[in-house]
Amino acid sequence: MITRFWDWVDQRSVVRRIVLGVTVWMTWRAFQWATLYAATTDKAGVEVAAIIGAVTAPITYLQSAAFKAYLEGRKE
Repeated sequence: MITRFWDWVDQRSVVRRIVLGVTVWMTWRAFQWATLYAATTDKAGVEVAAIIGAVTAPITYLQSAAFKAYLEGRKE
């Protein structure tokens, strides 16, 4: 029974879809934070850009890696 369940999970790409969904949510949340931060901070423009870039760049890279893995998994 458990083996059939895991076979179903593998065939339906459930884990890859969950990972993709979570990373899309994380990206949305990071950019939501960046928008709020940019609107409310008293720092200069270059400082704000550096902080926002430091926060959003890693999650953007993670999302691209998750999307690539999802697409490669669909080819199988």
